[in-house]
Amino acid sequence: MTRWQLLIISILVIGIIFRFLYLDRKVYWYDEVFTSLRIFGYTESEVIQQVSRHPVVSLEDLQRYQHDAGRNLLDTIKSLATEDFQHPPLHYAIAHFWVKWLGDSIAAIRGLSALISVLVFPSIYWLCRELFPSPSVAWVSMALVAVSPFHVLMAQEARQYSLWTVIILLSSASVLSAIRLSSKLSWRLYAISLIVGLYTFLFTGLVAIAHGLYLFSLKTKLQFSKAFSAYFIAFTTAIAAFIPWLVIVVSNFSAINSNVNKDEAIPLLSLVKAWVFNLSYIFFDIWGQSSLESRFALTHLIVLPFLFLTGYSLYFLYRTTTKQVSLFILLSIAIPTIPLILPDLILGGQRSLTMRYLIPTYLGIQIAVAYLLATKLSSSGVKQQKFWRLLTLVILTSGILSCVVSARTETWWTKGNSAENPQVAQIINEANRPLVISDTKIGRIISLSYLLEPKVQFQLKPKCHTCQLDFTANLSFNSGISTNYSDIFVYKPSDDMLNNFNQIQNYTTKLVYEPARLWKLSQDKSISLN
Repeated sequence: MTRWQLLIISILVIGIIFRFLYLDRKVYWYDEVFTSLRIFGYTESEVIQQVSRHPVVSLEDLQRYQHDAGRNLLDTIKSLATEDFQHPPLHYAIAHFWVKWLGDSIAAIRGLSALISVLVFPSIYWLCRELFPSPSVAWVSMALVAVSPFHVLMAQEARQYSLWTVIILLSSASVLSAIRLSSKLSWRLYAISLIVGLYTFLFTGLVAIAHGLYLFSLKTKLQFSKAFSAYFIAFTTAIAAFIPWLVIVVSNFSAINSNVNKDEAIPLLSLVKAWVFNLSYIFFDIWGQSSLESRFALTHLIVLPFLFLTGYSLYFLYRTTTKQVSLFILLSIAIPTIPLILPDLILGGQRSLTMRYLIPTYLGIQIAVAYLLATKLSSSGVKQQKFWRLLTLVILTSGILSCVVSARTETWWTKGNSAENPQVAQIINEANRPLVISDTKIGRIISLSYLLEPKVQFQLKPKCHTCQLDFTANLSFNSGISTNYSDIFVYKPSDDMLNNFNQIQNYTTKLVYEPARLWKLSQDKSISLN
């Protein structure tokens, strides 16, 4: 075993450690709250109806929907089919049985994703061995993915994206293996990988389309006809197996499109800058919660080199490999990307800024970079090899540094609208007898509740994100409320709710934490709170 292989094995060990390190430290954010709701068989509408029925609910009342209450797998599937149809049920079904076995703590639920993410290493090794004759590309690819800050962050999310990453790699490797072996068993394995992928995440269909387009690169008509016929049978078999869920998806397509594209359009220049920054996250990420605007200031110093590395890697791949190899990787990058980028450019929106939707694209880029590094390390002159060794070490060190920085933090940019929860919780927990009033989405409130102390009480009329319930934001107050609580906080109120409070006699609102829109409701000095 060479020194480089020993180094890469060490990198793999470090990457595995990062995946399981401090699993319960970061904020259990909005999307993860819904993972728990689904695997325990609750619907959002059910939770909202329950909490809205009572004038005041406790922290325990909110948290009960994040724990096992004895519901079965059918309840989990019903919850998804009713409200969350854009998320197929496979990962949630696995997680349902996982928590029955290991418990429902944050570390246990995220531990499933972390464990699945370890399968990325043999999967990407197999794919690279199908693409390239040299095993060195596979070794470098494993190292890049092992300490990629983006993949480590996804491995610690209680979501389906670790499983989807593995399936993307396995389906890509299995289709290449099936083309090479031309056996019924190999094509059956490919069909199974597509079925598993479709029941994991809908965008697996884009990966399968990329595979189909790749077959057009085969030169001889006999080879093309035989391979494409087998592919078509495997693809249609997978679609047929997916029909039960596909019917649900098609019937709710407009709602799914609305959920995917729920953000306003941003200027083209800002969109392009964000694409470049997102690309750099697969190699280097120490930005934490800093805003996109503040990160742009460092673009030329840190981000552009990774853009240049990516561009040169793709150019080098195209110029030095066969058409079959380069086209497979380029299609794997382009096909999952185009359906997200084009609508943003034409219709507006921010679909293409959601990195987890572009996991196939980022995997293709990392394989291209791995091919560049592995080739240069083995075929360059002595002086050039020193440069490429140094560059490889810099890239791997950048990933390790990024993972070290993010490992012990409570939150990161991946936590979306829950990123400010630690600061909000600190303010609320400092009060003696706090009441939190809100009409925001229930997922945000439950996410915040993970960091609050049991003394906190809630008065809620939450909005429903995945259902059609419509609750009024008006909350009535009487003199008894002010005597029961030392502090009254209003969390992410709607404009209507805030206006209602401002119109209540003897009450004033004060913004105490602007990033999360946390307000404090106070009485005039002439009226005592106690």
